[in-house]
Amino acid sequence: MNYNIGKKLLSERFYLTWAGEEMSWTVRMTLKMRDSVDGDLLRQAVEQARQRYPYYQVKLDVKKDDAGTEYFVYEDNSEPWVVSEGEKPVQLIGPESNHHLLAFCYWDDCIAIDFFHCLTDGTGAYNILRTLLYEYCNRRYDVALSRANVRVVSDTISPAEWEDPAAQAKPDNLAPFQVPERKRCINLTTQAKTALNEAVETVNILVEEQEMMKYVSSGDTSPATLVSLLLTRAIARLHPDMTEGVPMVALAINQRPALGCPQAGQTMAGSLRLTLNDEMRGMDLELQQTIFRGMVALQSNEDNVIEGFWQTQNTQDGKANLGAAEQYVSEMYTEAYTPYALTVEMSAVNGTFCLSLMQRFADDTYLDAFLDELRQIGISYRIATRHPVTVAPIADYRKNKS
Repeated sequence: MNYNIGKKLLSERFYLTWAGEEMSWTVRMTLKMRDSVDGDLLRQAVEQARQRYPYYQVKLDVKKDDAGTEYFVYEDNSEPWVVSEGEKPVQLIGPESNHHLLAFCYWDDCIAIDFFHCLTDGTGAYNILRTLLYEYCNRRYDVALSRANVRVVSDTISPAEWEDPAAQAKPDNLAPFQVPERKRCINLTTQAKTALNEAVETVNILVEEQEMMKYVSSGDTSPATLVSLLLTRAIARLHPDMTEGVPMVALAINQRPALGCPQAGQTMAGSLRLTLNDEMRGMDLELQQTIFRGMVALQSNEDNVIEGFWQTQNTQDGKANLGAAEQYVSEMYTEAYTPYALTVEMSAVNGTFCLSLMQRFADDTYLDAFLDELRQIGISYRIATRHPVTVAPIADYRKNKS
């Protein structure tokens, strides 16, 4: 069956244009399991997962059209997905990963998937992890887990999983809502109140899901919106002079529902721009939450998402839902290559929200301000780990041209 192999890549172009050896645009999702990991059983599970996702069994190539213009394509890659022992990721797109755009590793009680953002996004990676955990935990614990909401090898693979929405025609008669003009935003890479490092640190923060949901259910908000607002409030506190620009965060969203392609395997992540404008600073938290929810609703309106998607073509609440195998996972973290001074990735698994805060700052000025925002609203937390950001490097995929 043709899984778009050899066809010009469209949805993937943003990452293919900007990525390189110094800017990998790769993501690592780490699962901390209940027990130590059996490497042999994990390799069996990875092989089963590989067979379920033939459209991810690819390698990158660069071709030229008749006019000499380069474009990227996927080619078949029948080599196995790499599973390595140890925390260090292998280089993607090169020999270490059998030229695949994703790979796996394990150590102690942890399993990690590393993938190039061009291949897929968090939603696509969650699908792979659900399959992987289903296959692994069935073997590891000698159980027969429910396969509800889990994609397995025996499935008939729908074209809806691999057909690229960007290859379809743009819908007519879109009526996106008018979004207020965005003001100049504070740039933390040039305007931070503390020195920046070249290296990035990941700080993993745990919040009990029950405690988080109790708070958000009592107010007009959601976990992702609340974290976005608290982060923006922390930045605003450190930048009281509005002449510098307004505090802003970009909230990632899954564009699949609005685009009518809920099964799509490509990278379908978009972002909403949420700003804490001057007139909002003196408001109480509840009103700020309501306004932020309004911003989210406005920008995530279906026609706005579709219009934004096609503008991109023309120019990750974090709930993993890992299925029945989730009971064997205690924590889940997401790290990503980030060109920004401050990024927060949020995952939720087995009753715990895991916030991975990635910072380029030389000290904890912004981290402390964010944690203080959590304390002020009565949400307790604990810092689980701190370490240099761990994501996979990528090989120079432009070298071998057809």
